[in-house]
Amino acid sequence: IGPRNGPPVPPLALVGDLGGGGMFLVTGVLAALHEAKTSGRGQVVDAAIVDGAAALMAPMYGLMEQGGWVDERESNMLDGGQPWYRVYRTSDDKWLAVGALEPQFWSELLVKLEIPESETSRRDPSTWPALTERIAAVIGGRTRDEWEKIFTGSDACAAPVRSMTEAPYDPHLTARETFVEVGGHLQPAPAPRFSRTPSPVPRPATVLGSDTADVLRDWGVGTGQP
Repeated sequence: IGPRNGPPVPPLALVGDLGGGGMFLVTGVLAALHEAKTSGRGQVVDAAIVDGAAALMAPMYGLMEQGGWVDERESNMLDGGQPWYRVYRTSDDKWLAVGALEPQFWSELLVKLEIPESETSRRDPSTWPALTERIAAVIGGRTRDEWEKIFTGSDACAAPVRSMTEAPYDPHLTARETFVEVGGHLQPAPAPRFSRTPSPVPRPATVLGSDTADVLRDWGVGTGQP
């Protein structure tokens, strides 16, 4: 990932440690527990970060084997190579994400951008750089908030890019209560959600050292005093 003429972008821990490692480990443990109900036997779950990260890349490798993905940054369907799936800078130096992959969403996007569809081509990659520049110029003519008002309620698949501090107050995330406040601190709410057995809101962490005496007492160590 990253721009074609620049260095690769350092991947977030979400890709390796959390997605490739943690999520696959949880899935493996749950699968092993389910299998143990039938076999009555346990087993070792080997969840390596490199294996999980590679598995997450399966769609891209599948496309590459079919000739639908080239091994060059910013040259493909989902890496910014196509004008209708990338991020554009707004006039206030903020960003607008565009993901109009399907033709109907692309048509709606062009209507909102006031670009005649007859002047564009999705089938001819040679026209994409110029089209990208044209869209960038249009989007760069308004602020992020102005574009948000224009695209709200439409099927153009365009939305403002939120920072970490802005994201919890996004209207959609607010409506879903995606973030909760625990002990005066904002954090993501438990996920996934269950209709019959909803997860409770997490409790705040205890103050460091506040449980030391109780733990030592439970273990029978000394008088239980820290």
